[in-house]
This record gives sequence, C-alpha cells and structure tokens, in this order.
Amino acid sequence: MRVLLLGGAGFIGSHLVSTLSLRGEHAVSVLEPVSAPVDRILHLPVHLYRGMLSDIGLLDSILVQEDIQIVIHLVSTLVPGCDFADFEKEFEQVIAPSLRLMEICCKRHVKLVFFSSGGTVYGERSTLAPFSEEETLAPISHYGWAKQMMEESIRYMNRTHGLRYLILRPSNAYGPGQNLYGRQGLIAVALGKALRNEAVSVWGDGIAVRDYIYIDDLVQATLSLIEQEAAFGQTFNIGSGIGYSVNDILLILKEVSGLKVPVNYLPARQEDVSHVILAIDKIRKMIDFRPISIQEGIKQFFSFVMDGNA
Repeated sequence: MRVLLLGGAGFIGSHLVSTLSLRGEHAVSVLEPVSAPVDRILHLPVHLYRGMLSDIGLLDSILVQEDIQIVIHLVSTLVPGCDFADFEKEFEQVIAPSLRLMEICCKRHVKLVFFSSGGTVYGERSTLAPFSEEETLAPISHYGWAKQMMEESIRYMNRTHGLRYLILRPSNAYGPGQNLYGRQGLIAVALGKALRNEAVSVWGDGIAVRDYIYIDDLVQATLSLIEQEAAFGQTFNIGSGIGYSVNDILLILKEVSGLKVPVNYLPARQEDVSHVILAIDKIRKMIDFRPISIQEGIKQFFSFVMDGNA
C-alpha cells in the first residue's frame, strides 16, 4: 500500500506510521503543518510534507507524486471540552478543506479512512448498554458534532461521487507515547499527575463510564480493517466492549503503579456524556480482534514510562 496520513505525527498517527513503515511493504507519506512537532516520526522511513489541510493543490500533488492509494485522516483541532469558537476554527481549517479533499480522492480513485470518535458521536445514555454502529448519532459536544459532520459528509460523497471510505470510531486510546502532561487522555494525564504527586482533576463525581483501547490494539485493528476490501463502505467501533468509571481507572492505576493518585473533583461539564461503551460484535465478525485487558494495558504503559521512554 501507498498511504498518506494526515495528522500522522500525533499519538495515534505516529503509531500507525511506525507500524506501517517498519513493515517494509508499505510506502508511507505524512502531511503536517509547519508548526506541528514531528519528533515521534523523524527517525522513520517516511516522506514528510509540511503544509495545511487547506492547501488542496499540495494535497493533490502528493497524491499524484506518491501514487497514494489510501488517505488516513486523523486531523482535528478540537478536544471534547471545546466551545463554539473552537468549533468555528475546526470548520474552517478541517471540515471545509476535508470536503475538497474528498473530491480529489474521488477523482484520483483514492480510498479515505477517517478517524471519528466512539466516545462523543453517540451522545447521552443513562444505561450501560453498549452503542452499536447502527444507532442514531446525537452528540452533545462541539467535538462530537464536528465528527458527525465529517461522517455525514463522507457518506454524502459516497452516495454522490462514489467515494470509497472506511469510518473508524475508536474509544479512548491510551499507551506508550501518549503525552503525560497534555489536555486529554485520562490514563496518561493521571499517570503524569501521580508521578509529580499532583492531584488529578476530575469533572463530576468520577462515576462517568468510558471504554478504553490500548494503542497497539487500535493500530492492529485499523491496519487489519484497511487490508479487508469488504470493510470499505462501512463504519466500525474499535473499543474493548467494557466500561470503566473514572474512579475505576484511577484505582487500577494506583494498584498497578503503587503511586498515590490524589483527586480534585470539579463540577460536572454539560458536554460530557455519562456512559459510553462500544459494541464490538461487528469488528469481530470482520477481523480477529482480541484487545488486552485494561489492567494489562495500564501495566504495560506504566512499565514503558518507568523505563525512561516517556
């Protein structure tokens, strides 16, 4: 495969780039803005281009020059707590340019793989019943709304222009290489706080339930799906199928690491859903998918950090 990753220097993207490029049989290109850090991928055998998603001329030239077969789209400027002003920026810099990218993909007969969000597009649910891919999307955050708009745009381009697509809805990814001092990623941020003996800020009472996926499992599932022609034209959840509350995660982290994990509980945010667990029956029918347990994943992540790799 000849693959172009948009946003390939981020946490998830860099793991995809690493696995693809080191396999040897794939030619990998990456597009990142000039201001974006690319330390995670500089050592890898990839073609790195600098530019914005809005530079359609550059994108088209890359598709032709590198004879790209698949574009993997991971670009987003948002996090779940963003406001409308942030959403406007996302629409201008990501959503609108992506529509033009879809037209080019159709013209060049290039497949598009889009990373949506299994944690925000489904919306609120009062029970612990897992969300399946067929359920109506009802996001309550600007982040989820933006992801839904991208999904609907992709399906529209499929109906009207024949765009070949694959939509992936991962749960909360975590693991080696994730920023311990960033704005998102409960497990990574909590580990970073614990290592500095600082309190973890938790929105609400800590009983909100989420689904988590170890980064290696997410990458392997993604690449396995891409290799299945029958997967295109479909949408897949990629999660564990098991829910854990914030308090559960902090307790597991404490047990695995032996560190103190102090908590600072803050007022709940209205844009945060209370329960999200992803049904994974569909992906298991398509590929061999057996994600590791949350305990094992956190243990591996902690060992990676303590070995001086973070």
